[in-house]
Amino acid sequence: MKSDTMEHYDISLLYVEDERVTREQISRILQRIVTELYVAENGQEGLEIYREKRPDIIMTDIMMPVMNGLEMAREIRALDRDSQIIMLTAYSDTEYLLECISLSINQYVQKPVDFSQLATAIETCSNYVLLKRKLLQQESKIQMLSQAVEQAPAPVMITSLNGSIEYVNAMFTRLTGYQATEVLGRNPRLLKSDLNSVEVYRDLWDTISSGKEWKGELANKRKNGSIYWEMVKICPLRDVDNTVTGFLKVSQDITDRKQYEESLQYLGTHDPLTGLFNRAYFDTELQRIESSREYPVSIVMADIDGLKGVNDSFGHDEGDRLIKGAAEVLLSAFRSGDVVARIGGDEFAVLLSRTDHDAVMAAIQRVKGCESDRLLGTFARSLSLGAATAEHPDDLLDTMKTADRLMYKDKAERKRQHIQKSTPD
Repeated sequence: MKSDTMEHYDISLLYVEDERVTREQISRILQRIVTELYVAENGQEGLEIYREKRPDIIMTDIMMPVMNGLEMAREIRALDRDSQIIMLTAYSDTEYLLECISLSINQYVQKPVDFSQLATAIETCSNYVLLKRKLLQQESKIQMLSQAVEQAPAPVMITSLNGSIEYVNAMFTRLTGYQATEVLGRNPRLLKSDLNSVEVYRDLWDTISSGKEWKGELANKRKNGSIYWEMVKICPLRDVDNTVTGFLKVSQDITDRKQYEESLQYLGTHDPLTGLFNRAYFDTELQRIESSREYPVSIVMADIDGLKGVNDSFGHDEGDRLIKGAAEVLLSAFRSGDVVARIGGDEFAVLLSRTDHDAVMAAIQRVKGCESDRLLGTFARSLSLGAATAEHPDDLLDTMKTADRLMYKDKAERKRQHIQKSTPD
């Protein structure tokens, strides 16, 4: 093989040779086939260059003044056990050969140099250097990606095919309260809450088992038992043969968003002062029940007597206290499934499904029974009440009007009794 056909290698090479003519001749060839070339006249000079430049390959003669090639190689091996060293030698002495073996010399080229043999030696060492460089780059990239995942602001989990947790990052531990050692090898169901339906989990598993990506919202449980919400993306992990080897879950903590949504929903259906349902929710439930099979349905209308006078005489804070007290009376008298609503400034309405006339009148009596309560008595005595029952959907709206009419009748009677008691005989 002629020197002008030798390939070029993106490496650095240190060439050490004490004989000037040989050094110049081979250096001219090496300059054309390597990216960086360093040249030294003896082992001591070569060692100094190596310490400063750390070339990929060292090519050296053995017999040289000051420090021979074997001595230099021994010093280089102490610095880097993996350096690629090519030994040029005209000697075949067993002692030299054994020394080269003990130093793990990578390649040998006989002098006078055969350029084909030299090319093969350089190619072999270069391939090793380039492969090692590529592996280091891959390791660096893997390390970088690993650090990125570990430090990512999103919780990350990797599981095996059977669902066993193999990896979680730092954000996962911060969000869930579990340390990595507490969850590795366990199933993600340890995070499961009772807020997700069976259908959600079935859809999730069916989707990822078929090799597809699943996205959705999940309510999960922290180590301390508190609930958090996640926007979750789970996708299969595949090897070079496109075979699914596990699953990757990346999520976003949306607990604050869900709580905000819930608060908006609450405000949309509840009265902020009393915590009772509001008029909009009451009307929605009235429409729903109208077409349902929950009959008989009873409706109670209630109104606070003299609220305007309390506001005018004692201020709105006292009026608000009266409203909240009246709400407590109603809540205490009716069932948890009944719709107790504040539908106006001093007006309340209660919707009772599957409740006949006798049952609703018993509830009215429970309200009146609060009049003797030490804490609620004042508020209970301020309420005027009316109740009516609908046996069929067609009667529902008229029933509400009837309950309202009876409430005003009760108000008028209470006012008459109050005046009668206040008037001297």
